[in-house]
Amino acid sequence: MAAGTMRNLCRFYVRRAAPIGAFYSLVPTALWFAGVFALVPFREVYVLRLALALVVGSAVGALVNRVGVRLWVAKHLSPHGPGTVLDGALIGAACGWGAALIPPLTALIGSNHLETAKTFVIAAWLVAAANGTLLGALLAAVGRRHLDPGDVMGSAK
Repeated sequence: MAAGTMRNLCRFYVRRAAPIGAFYSLVPTALWFAGVFALVPFREVYVLRLALALVVGSAVGALVNRVGVRLWVAKHLSPHGPGTVLDGALIGAACGWGAALIPPLTALIGSNHLETAKTFVIAAWLVAAANGTLLGALLAAVGRRHLDPGDVMGSAK
C-alpha cells in the first residue's frame, strides 16, 4: 500500500478514534447476541442485556479508544517520543479491556447460571485484552512509521 494511503488511514484513525472504539464494542456484542437469540430460548431479560450492552458498552468503548489514541499520540509527539510499539500494545490492552467492560457484565443480569456467567465475563475480558494488545501494537507500528507531528496536530485535542 502506498505511503500516502497509509498516512491518510492513520490520520483517519486518529481523528475518528471515538466512533471506531464504539464499533470495537458494538460489533462483537451484536454478533454475540445474534448467536444467543438464534441458539437459546428467548427470555425478556436478553433484550435488557442487549440494550445495556449496546448503549453503555459502545459509549465506554468510544471513550477508552479516544483516550488511548490520545495517550499514544501525546507520547508520539512528546520530547520522549516517538510512541513505541510497546506503548501501543499496553494502551491497546487497556482499550480492548475497556471496550469489552460492560457487554460481558450484562450476562450476570437475571442469570440462572451465575458461575458460568462469571466464567464468561472473565474469559471475554481476557480475550478482549489480548485482542487489544495485538491491535494496539499493530496500529502503533503503522502510526509510528506513517504519522508525522503535522498530521496529528489539532487531532489529539
